[in-house]
Amino acid sequence: MSSAAAHRQQVLGLYRSMISLIRRLPSSQSEAALKEARQTLRERKGESDPRILLDNLKEMSSKIGFLRITAPRRPGDIRDVGGHYVLRDGALQKGSGIEIGGRVATGGMSMEEGMARNSRDFRRLYGAEKPKGRGPFF
Repeated sequence: MSSAAAHRQQVLGLYRSMISLIRRLPSSQSEAALKEARQTLRERKGESDPRILLDNLKEMSSKIGFLRITAPRRPGDIRDVGGHYVLRDGALQKGSGIEIGGRVATGGMSMEEGMARNSRDFRRLYGAEKPKGRGPFF
């Protein structure tokens, strides 16, 4: 596939995403936005300068990002983008930290074990030991 064909596929994919997001907008906004998107794409169709093409792609991607934030979701949209995630056994898993039999819910971690873990995490995050001179609480 040539570079021009790959660019065309990329632009068309972004355009389809933009159109589907624009259709979620209220009808008062969607008609004007559809017209603007189509007109802009047609105006920029014959561009051949790589810098301008890249700028156009960036602009289209940013508009898609804005539309994803502002356009309301439809009831049938299946997109699992939110939720609670927990790190278990070194892997990120969907769920919550409160589960029966888990260390968080049962309180199976002693104070000393918790403080040692906090110190280890502090060292990993800041690259240094925790400052001494204060007690465990303030």
